[in-house]
Amino acid sequence: METARLFLRVGTTAFGGGDPTIAILQREFYRRQWLSPDQFAIAFGLARLTPGTNVLAFCAAAGWYLMGVLGAITAVLGLTIPSSILVIWLTRVWELGVEHPAARAVFGAMIAAAVGTMIGAAAMLVRRQCSKRTWLSPVLIATGAFVLFRVAGISPLQVIAIAAVTGFFWVRQ
Repeated sequence: METARLFLRVGTTAFGGGDPTIAILQREFYRRQWLSPDQFAIAFGLARLTPGTNVLAFCAAAGWYLMGVLGAITAVLGLTIPSSILVIWLTRVWELGVEHPAARAVFGAMIAAAVGTMIGAAAMLVRRQCSKRTWLSPVLIATGAFVLFRVAGISPLQVIAIAAVTGFFWVRQ
């Protein structure tokens, strides 16, 4: 029951997309000692490799670790039902106020807040990987992936494959 409450609360209150949601869940899982850092990393990594919405795949994996199949279903439903209702409501509000300058300003502010939240969440998610001793490999792999995609024009799937192979063979002290 506590698992359902957590995912329902996060699904109702988290804004900014999947990364902020996963960062909030990470904090809650560690605080409650529900998932180990290794379990979190596996759930997070596998969710990034699957097609579709990564946050749902992450919740399914985390729920699986917590309670098996029932936990996976509970996690996905607890997270998606509130946010689905909210997006339906926001879509209707947008349709009613799209021409009003104040409404456009509010939606612009919401988008700016979401971008800031995503940047903060990204920092929270990688903080464990970038300690004083181990910061170099994640930073170089991320920078290399960005350059391969944006500068060299390599497809995202090829960039993921190259980054995975690089990360696998990177020698750790």
